[in-house]
Amino acid sequence: MKFKEFRPGKRITIFFIFFATTFFLLGLWQAERGQDKSNILEEFNNNIKKSPTPFSEKSIKWDRVTVEGYWSGSKQILIDNVINSGIAGYKVLTPLQIKDTETHILVDRGWVPQGKSRDILPDIDIKKEYVKVNGILEDPELGFVLSKDLVTEKWPKVSQTKNLKVLRKAFDEELASYIIVADPTLTSSLAYMKIIPTNMTPEKHFGYAIQWFTMFAALCLMYFWLGFKKNEE
Repeated sequence: MKFKEFRPGKRITIFFIFFATTFFLLGLWQAERGQDKSNILEEFNNNIKKSPTPFSEKSIKWDRVTVEGYWSGSKQILIDNVINSGIAGYKVLTPLQIKDTETHILVDRGWVPQGKSRDILPDIDIKKEYVKVNGILEDPELGFVLSKDLVTEKWPKVSQTKNLKVLRKAFDEELASYIIVADPTLTSSLAYMKIIPTNMTPEKHFGYAIQWFTMFAALCLMYFWLGFKKNEE
């Protein structure tokens, strides 16, 4: 019995090795990203069920904490281009001077609509009063930005990002390492928006991984088919 020889040729082999390796590695990367997002969601969902603990230097992202202090309403920041129920608006970040310290923490008090004109900012005034804030700690990523001018000059400032590394440049005061998203039970809270801990669900990452692995498998089949087909010719 004579077996067909496998001779795909040098060019086809180089093509196969390059793209097969690329597709396989992309599939692995998306699968790892999906697992990472699953871990983040699990940690987040577990934390939001816990009772708040006092904010401290040991507090980490997604911890549910409580912090007390005074509002610094003269230096608030509006996060631009936040859509809520199909309506454009802003997230409002208000500094809170932590009790018995010089450190401030930015409190996400919620969402306000944009209004009829972008030239007129919404009224977000707040009294300098002593409050206790419960909420979830977050450390937003910078994300995709198109400009270097991310924060306006005058207070209240309008920012294109919620990233703390960018926002810190607007303050002379020392800021804590996280933003606290206040519970909707806060007296001075605005429209509450549910926290989305990841910008893409694990299911989407796993879906992309399946696509890359499918392309890898299809390429393998084509490579072997061409190798035997070419030998027949």
